[in-house]
Amino acid sequence: MIVLFPVGEEYPSKGFVSEWFKNVEILKDMFTEMLHIGDLLEFERGHYRHWAVYIGNGSKYENEVVHLCNLGSTSRWFSGGSKFTEGQNNSGNPVQAGDLFDVWADSTCRINNSYDEKSHPFPCNEIFDRAIRFSIASEKEFERYNILKMNCEHFAHFVRNHHAESQQVKDFLLGVYENGLSVARVSIPMIVSLAAPTFGRGMLGQIAITGTVALFQLGYDMTTRRIRN
Repeated sequence: MIVLFPVGEEYPSKGFVSEWFKNVEILKDMFTEMLHIGDLLEFERGHYRHWAVYIGNGSKYENEVVHLCNLGSTSRWFSGGSKFTEGQNNSGNPVQAGDLFDVWADSTCRINNSYDEKSHPFPCNEIFDRAIRFSIASEKEFERYNILKMNCEHFAHFVRNHHAESQQVKDFLLGVYENGLSVARVSIPMIVSLAAPTFGRGMLGQIAITGTVALFQLGYDMTTRRIRN
């Protein structure tokens, strides 16, 4: 299925990030008027963010979104937050189409196309076509939900920008590494100090301690640089 757009409207909201909106009647029209086909939607779930691709008037809903869901979860919240996810599609395909307002539920939502600054988006009609194609594919045609390798944010960026990126995963890994380094900074000097008699308690021992900590700091700097990029 291909949707044609007037010339010059292939990237109507490139890089755009909106304010956060609550799912209340007085704000619904204001929010939907801002939307363009292909926009990425970010839903604040408290402890994590859910992501979806907006495709407008789709095959099932007037305001339709396509998103990757955790079909293994019995929770509406963790599975993607839509009734459609909870049983209306029995294909086993983790990529599902749903109604925007149902997925939105009682969380807050915003348009977030910020990744466009790193990776140029597909034209709107191609994003639409990719989202539809993935949502009707068989189970084997798309990788199942994996929180670290292919979650809802990975999927949304893959559909719009062709790169499966998740800032949430990067932040999580960075936090784990930083906490590990904090422990290492305390424990390693202590361990080296206990082993100081092997090196001598003088200058050689201090060099061993300083060198070990410096190596961990270098490893930390290199690893965090890779995670952030």
